[in-house]
Amino acid sequence: MAQNAKNTVPTKQNDQNRSYKKTPTALPDIQTLSALTTEPFVDTHTHLHYTLERLPNTFGIETFQDLKERYCPPNLEACINVLCDPLSFSSDEVFPGTYMDWKVMADTPFMYLSAGVHPHNAKDYNDYVEAQMLKILQHPKTVALGEIGLDYHYNNSPKDVQKQVLIRQIEQAKKLLKPIVIHTREAEEDTWDILTKYVPKDWKIHVHCFTDSPNFAKRLLDYFPNLYIGITGIITYGSAKNTQEVVRSIVPLNRILLETDAPYMTPGKLNRNKKSSDRITVSHSGMIPFIAQKIAEITKKDIDEIMRAARDNTRNMYGV
Repeated sequence: MAQNAKNTVPTKQNDQNRSYKKTPTALPDIQTLSALTTEPFVDTHTHLHYTLERLPNTFGIETFQDLKERYCPPNLEACINVLCDPLSFSSDEVFPGTYMDWKVMADTPFMYLSAGVHPHNAKDYNDYVEAQMLKILQHPKTVALGEIGLDYHYNNSPKDVQKQVLIRQIEQAKKLLKPIVIHTREAEEDTWDILTKYVPKDWKIHVHCFTDSPNFAKRLLDYFPNLYIGITGIITYGSAKNTQEVVRSIVPLNRILLETDAPYMTPGKLNRNKKSSDRITVSHSGMIPFIAQKIAEITKKDIDEIMRAARDNTRNMYGV
């Protein structure tokens, strides 16, 4: 198949369940992203297939390698691309040969995978979805199961269903000896009860995009010695008081992971004093240094120290 055909962007006509639109945006240049630090880094939680999906056609980006080479700083070593909706598990059949195809992601040199059903999609979990997910989890470049968890902010799936599906996926992770990636939002007590009941105390856990209370972070860190707290661009927002306090006084440097959760949560600094037409509305893995910069500011440490600690933590958590 010709290269252009292989990278055709999926459309709503291909799948009525997906809703996306090409969003007007800008992207920072490599010089801007490289100016803060030259320390090597890994984006431990991203959805770069959604980044490519949202970028306007004017960018001419057809592959993940295009994005990395043209818009990411050279010290980006790798990313962990997260597949968390049931459609993505059969993307090799629905969108074969495109950037939405999980096999294309796995073939991308700098990309590793994680797969698990997000709590928003828990209502769609069934034996078929689980079988498709397990197929991805058996690939050698799939380093974790997730993101899985509980989200009581939106309640897109009923709470009891979310809890059942979380427990079921934890059991699969234990069988496969895979680390787990946890999404928890406004569900502290139920998340605590399930994790402490079903997850072995020494298991590797990445609590992704932490926004809950500092007390909850402390409980998790104290109970699970191999649990890490994921910090995204949300820490750069004035409203992120909980996350900023967790970084300031709760989580030690040897328990922090850096993540973009791209295409979401563009670091605030990149849009300061910009006209709406110049705003960056899509994030990508190359923006990690801006998250580290904010952590450095809050903790009164050097950004390179933050970057080195996060890189070591990523090796410990994921072996990447």
